[in-house]
Amino acid sequence: MTRYGFVIPTYNEAEYIGRTIESIANQQDEQGRPIPRDQYEIVIADAPAEDDTARVVAATAVKFPGLRCTVVTETARSMVIPRNTGIDYLLDQPTPAQYIVSGDADTIFPPTWLTTVEKETRRGATVVSTAGFFEADFWRRCPALTRRYTEHVGTVFFPQSIVDSHVREEERPLFTEQVFRDFGRPVSDCALVIEAQTYRQLDGFRPGYYDGAGTHEIPAVGWPFMFRAEFADIDIAYVRTPEYETSARRMLHEPEALFSGSCYTGEIENYRSENHDQHAVLDHFADRLDMAPLRRYVVKNYLLQQCITRPERVNQNAAYFGDVAAELAERIAAWRADHTQAVTREIFAFADELTDQFLHPVLELAAERALA
Repeated sequence: MTRYGFVIPTYNEAEYIGRTIESIANQQDEQGRPIPRDQYEIVIADAPAEDDTARVVAATAVKFPGLRCTVVTETARSMVIPRNTGIDYLLDQPTPAQYIVSGDADTIFPPTWLTTVEKETRRGATVVSTAGFFEADFWRRCPALTRRYTEHVGTVFFPQSIVDSHVREEERPLFTEQVFRDFGRPVSDCALVIEAQTYRQLDGFRPGYYDGAGTHEIPAVGWPFMFRAEFADIDIAYVRTPEYETSARRMLHEPEALFSGSCYTGEIENYRSENHDQHAVLDHFADRLDMAPLRRYVVKNYLLQQCITRPERVNQNAAYFGDVAAELAERIAAWRADHTQAVTREIFAFADELTDQFLHPVLELAAERALA
């Protein structure tokens, strides 16, 4: 019986998809023995393009006898529809998968990832959020950027290996992985596990939109699904280790989009023309990056937004909010009373409002803890 069905949308992913499939096919138990391949299946929801993604999928899968790896075609350019096409394929099989794993084409699953998830599902978890970060090699090759993050944001974006090797023992960063243990980790499209029955109960993944007209799609499936699960009082288990790795390609190739408030954006193209090492390019400008938007991102998405769907987190984590905890709890309670059927864009908008109001006191308290 298939317990886990991996669904991975692809579009021009020939460069990455082979590594992802190999990482799934090489899953092991705690004793290092291969997990029987009849326990899982991989479905690639491919939007045909100009590269050879389908050929790479076939060439990789044949290396692993018994691996079930199917390519289904979905031409819709959407974050949600291809994933749904792959999931529908899995759930329509004579023996459908018991758990859906939403993955990305550049995600590397560590060898005991599935074994660790299995422990949570056997304990009764129906939705599992797992920890993952940009590949450790990215941070190693960008030491100035790593130091900049450490000093101005914290280690919340770092895998443990980078924390161990690049953060001094006496340092007290603003935000660390403790945030996820206290507030829960927002689920990621990269490695989200959902029991099939719970997936159906919540009516699966649905497109979400930033606008009421439904023309500007929210490029994620995990956040909207998480909101609906938490509003339905479904607990989300958080697995800290082992950490999956994902490519830092967007950080490397589109840094202007991620650091739009930084002063280097007008110069980067000229510098790139002289240096084709993207890691070196990014690291060259590290000391001039504006980290304020990233601090805001952490406070908004990892603290305040997590309290909208689970208001009890305010009191459970009062140390993060200090004197404004009661006011924050009141604002959330009033909003919840007026938004009993809130959609994702409304949650995002309210989280922005909360961040406008509470960002500075939260950051001040975080700085005090770091100096304590």
